[in-house]
Amino acid sequence: MRTILTRIATATAALTLTAVLAPPQAALATPTAPADPTTPPPSLVEASSLATPGPLKLVFGSLQADDLEESGEDEIRVELKESDGSHYYIWPTNGDEADTKVRTCWVWTSYASDCSAGSTQRAAGPYVHLTGSPGATFTIEVWEDDHIGDDLLLRIPVTIGSGEGTQYINATSPAGKGFSYRLAARIEPA
Repeated sequence: MRTILTRIATATAALTLTAVLAPPQAALATPTAPADPTTPPPSLVEASSLATPGPLKLVFGSLQADDLEESGEDEIRVELKESDGSHYYIWPTNGDEADTKVRTCWVWTSYASDCSAGSTQRAAGPYVHLTGSPGATFTIEVWEDDHIGDDLLLRIPVTIGSGEGTQYINATSPAGKGFSYRLAARIEPA
């Protein structure tokens, strides 16, 4: 049994080492001439030259309603729109809207939330998880459902940075609109 576990651990370590040393495209590339014998082995190459940013994930923290668009409750949803025109319903995941009262702070991820003191924190439940690469652009939008026509509450254009460290996304509805919403999110390594 110990021999089998040792072999599994050795095979796992070899796969992990290959994944770290070989760029993701290496498996699809056409073989080329052997490496230059004067090139140092990978163990001697600076770690920063081996580390390329991997996929980055969009983490939603919270959405707070400081002042409503409608009286009583707003029915809100979060969408994401890409530059090619594609758009996705991010939350709620059932394609509906969430009934929201004034001072409600919907929390998706507690470590990334930004609810103010005195707000009523509510668990937002699941949202659609998305990953992207450095340089990708998209827009996060918060909408209020209305029988006459939906109202845009918040629009946040985002360009994913280099992937080095966490990128914070904090936005508030423009003043003077008669409503106020605040979104906190971040982009971090997947």
